[in-house]
This record gives sequence, structure tokens and C-alpha cells, in this order.
Amino acid sequence: MIVNIIFIKTKKELDKRKQEKITKIIKQTAKHAAEILKLNNNCIINFTIYPFDKKYLGSFTQAEDFIQISIPRKKKFIEEEMRSTIYHEIHHIKRGFFGFSKNKVSLLDALFSEGLATVFALEQVPHYIPKWSEYTGTFIKKWIPQVKKQKFDTNYSHDEWFFGAKEKPFQLGYKLGTYLVDEIKKNNPKLTATKLVKKNVKDLLKLSKAKLT
Repeated sequence: MIVNIIFIKTKKELDKRKQEKITKIIKQTAKHAAEILKLNNNCIINFTIYPFDKKYLGSFTQAEDFIQISIPRKKKFIEEEMRSTIYHEIHHIKRGFFGFSKNKVSLLDALFSEGLATVFALEQVPHYIPKWSEYTGTFIKKWIPQVKKQKFDTNYSHDEWFFGAKEKPFQLGYKLGTYLVDEIKKNNPKLTATKLVKKNVKDLLKLSKAKLT
């Protein structure tokens, strides 16, 4: 596996010490994730790192060989958060869930893909619990029925379901996806996000026993 890391040049760049630390974390974590998920030994993953003035660490898998990460300049750097992020994004690569994909994705597939990536990261970095993985029973009862209407719709609004719009809360899709995968693991204790990475939507739905039909 080849890992390329590019730090985007900006007026306020990350200092060399921080760049070296980030580079080490990315290479170690990406290698471990690739081993667990059995990625091709000859695969190449390019990381672009962009420092910006936000309060959160952002990431997005653009393509099967391209992950972009945005790092807040002013926020304290948390190593476990970075590792969790890398595990999450590389799970997307293995599943084939990324921005430049030619395949249209249904809402349900997006929910499961984000849920699986989130749970995979939690399995590898259990001490770091991202906010988008947390939910309550009341929250699920309110929002899971709304998935029924659009579950196989490939024209759903990603921004609406995952980033908040039209009265839907921020990170809704991530929370619902995590819940669905948690249900699979509750019903099938031996299954992990690694074993489920290539399962199709219908099989995942059946395993979750979620009432979405």
C-alpha cells in the first residue's frame, strides 16, 4: 500500500512538528485499516491536508484513492480523533462509497455506509466517541419512520439528511446509520463492521430487523 500525503499550502500553515505528527498517524492508521479490510497491497491512497479556521475536523472520501482532511488550526489536536477519521474514510474506500462514484446511491445505502464506517472506527478506536454516533431511543423513534418514504430513493438530498435542512437536525443520517448497524450487531454479536463492509443494502436491512418495509 502506498500512502501519499500532501499538505495544502495556505497563509497560516501547520507547523512542521504538527505535520510530522499527522503524517505518522496517517501512515500507521491507514496501513492498519488496509490490513484489516484486506485492501489490495498495490493500492494507492492520496491524502490532502488543509488547515482551516473551523472548530471541527472535517473529512471526505472523494474517490477510491483520494481522502481529503480539513484540520482546525485553533482546536487542540486530538490523536484519537484523527485515527478514528482515517478508519472511517478507509472503510468507505473498501465499501466503494465515495464522492466520484459512477453508481447512484440510495438513501438507505448512504445510511448504512456511514453507519458502518462510524462503527468500524468505534471498533478500532473505542475511546473516541464522535458526536454523530450518539443517539437516544426517543430520537430514533422520531426519525426512523421517515426513512421509509425515501429508503430506496437515489435522488434524496444528502445535505438534508446528513448536514441538516428542512427541519432535519445536523448529522441525522450518521446517527440513523449508526443505529441501524448497532441493531445488526445486537442481533448478530459475531458480526463486525469489517465483516459487513461488502454486504448489500437488502441484506443489511434484513440483518438489522429494522421495520422499514
